[in-house]
Amino acid sequence: MTYYQRESNSRPEVGTFYSFDHLRFYVSNAKQAASFYTSRFGFHNLAYQGLDTGSRDYCTHVISNNRVIFAFTSPINPGETEINDHLRTHGDGVKDVAFTVDDARGIYNKAIERGA
Repeated sequence: MTYYQRESNSRPEVGTFYSFDHLRFYVSNAKQAASFYTSRFGFHNLAYQGLDTGSRDYCTHVISNNRVIFAFTSPINPGETEINDHLRTHGDGVKDVAFTVDDARGIYNKAIERGA
């Protein structure tokens, strides 16, 4: 097993990471994916974006279970290329992991500086 030495008070000079905010999934059928999690794992519907709300390119169902938030996004319009290309190449899966921080730009620059 590998152990790493860490300074006791090593905090970044820029920003603070508070928690994970949500996971965004690109899926073929957002309604079905959200329904699966709500009916089997106790999640609750939190938000919706789709044709009813004026989005003509994609549909998103957001569900939550306490502090765990999932957003399932699927394409509506066949001309929408970003999501369709991703699904064609990779299939259903996680697209984004979002964090709650107080200085997003500073933390992003620090991550790039460290090789991310």
